[in-house]
Amino acid sequence: MTDTDILEKVKIGLNADDSEDNDNSLFIKTIGVKQYMLNSGVSQSQIETDLGIAALTIGVNDIWDLTSGALKFSPLFNSFVTQLAIKSLPTT
Repeated sequence: MTDTDILEKVKIGLNADDSEDNDNSLFIKTIGVKQYMLNSGVSQSQIETDLGIAALTIGVNDIWDLTSGALKFSPLFNSFVTQLAIKSLPTT
């Protein structure tokens, strides 16, 4: 799944309109949240699952209106990232 495909799914989750007015801002936020998830141990394949897209959408929503010094991911986002990171661990 490309980053553009992921952006389109996030836009659906946010009930964002189909206009391209917010695409640049949403794209940057989507990539930032995706990188945060990858750096937290979530695999690319888990990001592409329904739960992964839901977590991305929640994370983007959490940072939609950035205020200096006030960025905080929601407990639900953090719970989803933890679950996805656990599912990303190699099985023996």
